[in-house]
Amino acid sequence: MLKFNNKKMANISAFVFFAAVLAFPSGYSYGSLLFLLTAIFGFNVWRHGNFDKPTIILCLLLIAAGIFWSHSFENIFEMTKSDYWVKYGIAAVCVLAVAKIGIDFSWVAYGIAAGGLGSLGIAAYQYLVLGMNKASGHTNAIQYGDISMYLGVAAWSVALLSKQKWPARLAFAVGGACAVLGSLLSETRGAWVVAPVLVLCLLVWMFQYGQAKLAGIAVVAMVLAVAVMVIPYGEKFTSRANTAVVELQAYAANPVQAAETSIGQRLEQWRLAWALWEQKPLLGWGTQGFAQGKQLRVDQGLAHPSVMDYGHAHNEILDMLAKRGVLGLVMLLLLYGVPLAVFWPTRKRMAQVPWIVRDRLLSLRVAATLLPIAYFGFGWTQVFFVHNSGNMFYLFALVAFWGGVCQLEGKTVLASSSRAV
Repeated sequence: MLKFNNKKMANISAFVFFAAVLAFPSGYSYGSLLFLLTAIFGFNVWRHGNFDKPTIILCLLLIAAGIFWSHSFENIFEMTKSDYWVKYGIAAVCVLAVAKIGIDFSWVAYGIAAGGLGSLGIAAYQYLVLGMNKASGHTNAIQYGDISMYLGVAAWSVALLSKQKWPARLAFAVGGACAVLGSLLSETRGAWVVAPVLVLCLLVWMFQYGQAKLAGIAVVAMVLAVAVMVIPYGEKFTSRANTAVVELQAYAANPVQAAETSIGQRLEQWRLAWALWEQKPLLGWGTQGFAQGKQLRVDQGLAHPSVMDYGHAHNEILDMLAKRGVLGLVMLLLLYGVPLAVFWPTRKRMAQVPWIVRDRLLSLRVAATLLPIAYFGFGWTQVFFVHNSGNMFYLFALVAFWGGVCQLEGKTVLASSSRAV
């Protein structure tokens, strides 16, 4: 009975995490809290677990990143007031727990689809009822739009690769379309740039695993779906794209005058962050020193005063270089690269599981692998890891995916409970 309850709680945690992430204020908190309770109440199940190498590596990465982000870097021994180490530490414990308790595929898959529905629900309400210019959910428009776009492509990955019955695949596809539309309503241009990269990666995996015909159909379906979604707001989207070009040209012609525009502000932040990093390349300026360094350059007339409106550089890599130097960049790349390596759907990994679960495992591994790729892409125009939503979604999406992968690969203590959907 205890084992069944642990598994049930893990399943519900995964579903609630994805379904509520954008639909409710701090929606990511509900699922992550349930994951923590799963780890606590299921302690007797996983505490003596013989964890495999990928689980240990993923766990150690999260612990190391949490400790690393918690240091201010003004003084290497000084902790910031942030709770990074708490979030990352809890996620690390949850990775261990779900690796042995497991999560059933359907709870992850339907959770992602439900997250897409929730995203569109709140976006449509804000856009059509409240008359907001850009949907932002319960966070800011960029965070909301980027996460929603990822959810959309992840849902499409499950729809196209899992080989479920058509009603289920249709549900995943519709959930994905809803998430993409929610992202479009946020007018987040960074998501527009990254989306084709994610779709291209998905199509490559489809070709690699013998689904070329379906990939062709999927391309047509996606193009038509996006066209249907964009056409009613075509003028607005075209205007946003044209504005970006105009602002880019204006900044190139006169950086001082154009620094307060959306694109100009980013370019000014990037230029300043690079200049600050060049002064302290190894360890950077620290979190507080970064603001002081920016103010100093503003006072010297070397940067536009508008750069002080943001506590980050609007670029994940440049922000990390300026605040924590090359050492910080290495940790950031590990935070992208290790999950990428752990989840990558190699032929060897796929061949080690029975054919009956292979397609579901492929879809989960692809969806999970797209997460660090998406974050890397989003990070060029936004600093996700200074926002609570960015950290929490990344951490506990990894937890949910890893629980699903371990269940399908038969690594869990409760694997005998079922591999069925």
